[in-house]
Amino acid sequence: MNVKYDYERIVQGILDIGEAMIRCGAENFRLQDSLYRICRSYGFVKYDIFVIPSNIQITAETPEGQIITQIRLVEIGECDFDKLDYLNNLCRKVCKEKPDAKEMRRQFEEVMGRPEQKWYTHYAAGILGGTGFAVFFGCDIRDAIIAVIVSIVIVAAGNWLAEREKNLLAYNLILSFIAEMIILLSVKFGFADHEERIMIGIVMLLISGLSTTNGIRDLLQKDFISGSINIMNSMLGASGIAFGTAIPMILFGGVEAEGFILTPNLIVQLISCTAACVGFALWFKIRGMQVVYCGIGAFLHG
Repeated sequence: MNVKYDYERIVQGILDIGEAMIRCGAENFRLQDSLYRICRSYGFVKYDIFVIPSNIQITAETPEGQIITQIRLVEIGECDFDKLDYLNNLCRKVCKEKPDAKEMRRQFEEVMGRPEQKWYTHYAAGILGGTGFAVFFGCDIRDAIIAVIVSIVIVAAGNWLAEREKNLLAYNLILSFIAEMIILLSVKFGFADHEERIMIGIVMLLISGLSTTNGIRDLLQKDFISGSINIMNSMLGASGIAFGTAIPMILFGGVEAEGFILTPNLIVQLISCTAACVGFALWFKIRGMQVVYCGIGAFLHG
């Protein structure tokens, strides 16, 4: 039986899914492929899709000959791999079942209505990620205590700042400045020993490695616009970290650093690496057994 679709709403629903996937951290070329598959499943005669990290455009021709063009501006979002996983499953389900616009919207809202990560889980993620890598790179027990404190401050300040500052350079500059000031004062007053080893762990919470990786992958896929945007965003974020870290050092008249080495104790290496990777799995809002798999993989790799 032929189903009469409201194609305007169908395209709108496809854009809703695409926008949510970008905001949750989807790779550009994979998202574009998913949207192509959905358009094909609904029987559009011709469809052109253009995706970059800040914009999605769809032009499609319906079986009745109607030309539909819709454009969606995508704002910066926070990585949420749990929702991204469910959105990927939704794409497959939509391709298979071809629901009408109302049912597509219902299923989309069901995915987006999944419970948010608990606040204490987010704090635990920051502590495990920041402190775990700090210990991995040679921090002693006093340094680790300061790393825990700084991680908590970074998560709290980051939550507050994220609602007020969307510029990645300014965001990272402010947070890295706060972190470096606390660390330098801790070393100055004898509460910690290795400023550089603490900071290299804390900076992991700010660095935009995911954007760099996705950007390079986009370039290899010949998607030069998306790749360049992702890499430039990473460079802006890295510049913010560099400036935010350098300013306190200048204010303190320079810092003596021993450099960092991997902690010599193999057991501590394995435990700290595992804790850090579990922390980052939670940081990207991965849930369930997948977090356990990340920890096992980190332990075996370490």
